[in-house]
Amino acid sequence: MQEFENKKFLKKDFSNQDSSNRVFIDCTFENCNFSNANLSNSKFINISFKNCNLSLVNFEKTKLQEVVFIESKLVGVEFFKCDKFLLSISFKKSLIDSCNFSDMSLKKTSFFESIIRRCDFVTTDLTLADFKKTNLEGTRFHQANLKEADFSQAINYSIDPFNNKIEKAKFSKPDVYSLLSFFNIVIED
Repeated sequence: MQEFENKKFLKKDFSNQDSSNRVFIDCTFENCNFSNANLSNSKFINISFKNCNLSLVNFEKTKLQEVVFIESKLVGVEFFKCDKFLLSISFKKSLIDSCNFSDMSLKKTSFFESIIRRCDFVTTDLTLADFKKTNLEGTRFHQANLKEADFSQAINYSIDPFNNKIEKAKFSKPDVYSLLSFFNIVIED
């Protein structure tokens, strides 16, 4: 297993490469392209991805511990296939499109100021998650635990209060009114 520690990768192209079975510790990836890369069975510990393209990355059985994605693009990533032991990820100002986070524990995970389009959070534990200023267009929450999650200034979400746990979650006007769409009621001005 090839190991990299305290290394900075700048403008590297890993696209369509088999980079499986590798270990990265305390590394930074900036302006790198990982599209269609195989990163399975790898370990990423205390890693920062900044302005990276991680579209269609294979993270199967990959350990992601203290990994942050900043201003990065993640399309079609099946996060639910990651190694779930000690999983710790966060996102800031990233594009997260058509990704699957189902059956995961993402307590306290931050998705701050990101665009999360057409993603699945099915039976996902998002207790205390941070969705502040996030666009959730077309994203599906089903039987998710959203207790105390923060949706302040988030937009375009559709959360069925009958099928998700939303106790003490934070919402902002006017988007909070979307929760009422599940009640078959008429709201007049």
